[in-house]
Amino acid sequence: MNMMSQYLGRVKANIHCVIAMSPLGDIFRQRLLKFPSLVNCCTIDWFAEWPEEALISVGTGSIADGTIDLKDEAKSCV
Repeated sequence: MNMMSQYLGRVKANIHCVIAMSPLGDIFRQRLLKFPSLVNCCTIDWFAEWPEEALISVGTGSIADGTIDLKDEAKSCV
């Protein structure tokens, strides 16, 4: 019983949910009105389009830091 309560405590402390919704249109507004905790109890990150140079830089860095050795295919994967 003690192990289960310990487990549930850790899950509650560390659980994260990611919800991705488009802010365009009337549906987003309706969802926020229906579920106000999406605004009050959540962190909202607004992401805009990234420039191509930034996407290439992040992709190159992620592949270089990874454990998979792509050798000559690294550039084509980015």
